[in-house]
Amino acid sequence: MNPKLWWYVARSAGLVSWWLVALSVFWGLFLSTRVMQKRPTPAWLLDLHRWFAALAVTFVGVHMVGLVADNYVHFGLSELFVPLASKWHPGPVAWGVVSLYVLAAIEISSLLMRRIPRKWWKAIHSSSFVLFVMSTIHAFTAGTDHGNHAVQWSAFAMTGIFIFLTTYRQLAPRRGAGRKTAPAVS
Repeated sequence: MNPKLWWYVARSAGLVSWWLVALSVFWGLFLSTRVMQKRPTPAWLLDLHRWFAALAVTFVGVHMVGLVADNYVHFGLSELFVPLASKWHPGPVAWGVVSLYVLAAIEISSLLMRRIPRKWWKAIHSSSFVLFVMSTIHAFTAGTDHGNHAVQWSAFAMTGIFIFLTTYRQLAPRRGAGRKTAPAVS
């Protein structure tokens, strides 16, 4: 067996989870604005958003297993779950640890969406913007692929899409905005 197998697993799962977080954020922005269409969104589009997020959580788990299984740098439970506990690039790894907690909060609140106040869910879900930024910082400061041109170009493209959609969301009317209620008939 290749002694670098777990390093490759950790590295690739980290990149895939980063891309999936980006896709989930982008898809959420597509759904919450009128970028895609003016009529109501079909349920399968919302399911796709949820699927991207669930896959991101799964690949973050694989990323963490790969880090623990790799023998080059020691990652135990404290390095995975406590910010700044890692001796290897403590700051960059901390971005990933905090990103893990933000991702978990978003996912758990989404699963409990019908049981918690909508205001709470919306506030927690809005942290997905922060999640995208933090996970991008983690990828470029802790990851070994920050010099890879494909990773650089994908980050450039993802950041451009993120900025465009975020700006569009702030400037464009939201779904349901501008609906006029019928006048009361007496």
